[in-house]
Amino acid sequence: MREGNEQRISKRGRAVARWALTRANRLAETALESVSRAVIEWLGFPEATLQVSFRTSDGGHDRSDMLWEPASVAGECDGGIKYDGRLGPAQDVIARQRARDARLRRHVRTVVHWGWHDAVPAAPLRGILIGAGLHPEAPEDTAALFSLRRALTAPAAATHETKTDGRDRG
Repeated sequence: MREGNEQRISKRGRAVARWALTRANRLAETALESVSRAVIEWLGFPEATLQVSFRTSDGGHDRSDMLWEPASVAGECDGGIKYDGRLGPAQDVIARQRARDARLRRHVRTVVHWGWHDAVPAAPLRGILIGAGLHPEAPEDTAALFSLRRALTAPAAATHETKTDGRDRG
């Protein structure tokens, strides 16, 4: 893929794709995890280790989406599927999550959760990570964050009506 990318005509297109190709990682299990990794980098935070397993007292394993080992912080990307009923009633899902978080906290200082509504605008995710004790180590890439927000945010509803023939009403 990288070799094919370098054959692109557009210099900007090559650069954008090169950024994504150099960071592609099969350990990111969801789109939210991949977007979160980009946002975390663009906010200037240190890179997390992905999909770290922790042994439970009963011999099983709990896995964290992201781990910042030096700060002893586990991060969980919670997409909408987790609470939409497909994984069971919401109260059961929340109870399982709390029990899992308690097991993870036997290995890390804190566990934080975020979703799309935190990652895409970036500021909420920044607050979550700082609240967990992480600190940016690099300058924020505001242009990349703006582009991501623009690409992943639904356009605002039109402020004017359109006739059935397609012409604006004003």
